[in-house]
Amino acid sequence: MPPEPRSVPETFAFACGDCGHTWEATFQVMFFTDPLDASGLTTQEYVDEAGKAIRSPLADAVCPQCGSRKVHVLEAGRAGRARRAEHEPRTRHEHHFHLPHRSPDRSE
Repeated sequence: MPPEPRSVPETFAFACGDCGHTWEATFQVMFFTDPLDASGLTTQEYVDEAGKAIRSPLADAVCPQCGSRKVHVLEAGRAGRARRAEHEPRTRHEHHFHLPHRSPDRSE
């Protein structure tokens, strides 16, 4: 009987490049080592929240809102920040022209 694969939960944040929708999803990354393979190489498989084995969510993400494949992967936690920034009122910032300061002891 092959050994049980070990798994690690991993959360990714996503942002759609078409509609701007942001979301996060957690996947179980399953690591398998073939006991018959002398090289000892480990393969990995992603399992989604529904328990379905999928290709890497980093390469195969689809926006659940519009179906676009123009999806950007972000650091976990960034999706919520992007969503809040989208809906928060923007503060107005005054820009001022800055000149170099003259030294009082220099006569230029």
